[in-house]
Amino acid sequence: MLLGSLDGQIAVWVTTHRVSSLNWIFVGLGRIEMLGAVWVALALVVGLATRRGVLASLGLAILVAATTFAADAASFGVKDLTSRTRPFVAHRQIHPLYVVHSSSFPAGHAATAFAGATLLAYVWPRGTTFFLLLATAIGYSRVYVGVHYPSDVIVGALLGVAVGLVAVAVLAWLRRRREPHN
Repeated sequence: MLLGSLDGQIAVWVTTHRVSSLNWIFVGLGRIEMLGAVWVALALVVGLATRRGVLASLGLAILVAATTFAADAASFGVKDLTSRTRPFVAHRQIHPLYVVHSSSFPAGHAATAFAGATLLAYVWPRGTTFFLLLATAIGYSRVYVGVHYPSDVIVGALLGVAVGLVAVAVLAWLRRRREPHN
């Protein structure tokens, strides 16, 4: 119960200490993350910038789309089992910047963000810091806008990393299959 209380206190504190001139940024982070769209776009950019070619870049974008979709589906599977009340419903002090009607736990945006970041960090290690910072900002935005507790975001991130690692394993397996046999 202590974790739940601390979780609620942090959510209330974050949402009651917003900087209004930054609200559009945190709302925007949620919008670009819908079903992992930002990661699909980044996959195309990474693929083309690293000269993988158009077909390989499209293949990477499709893999990232499948990965973020899988992370989102997994998060909704857990949401259906937990049915956690959103923080803006449980705490009158929280005025969300927009309203979401599904269960709060875990944060689907965090799951898709960290799944995409994990896979793209494997594909382009030089971008790891950027990918993780973007995923973290997206996760934090969920608390900032008032629709998730910090623990929702943490568990969503862990779920996303797990799904991302499965995608990395699939990609590594596909790469090994393409290598010539000696």
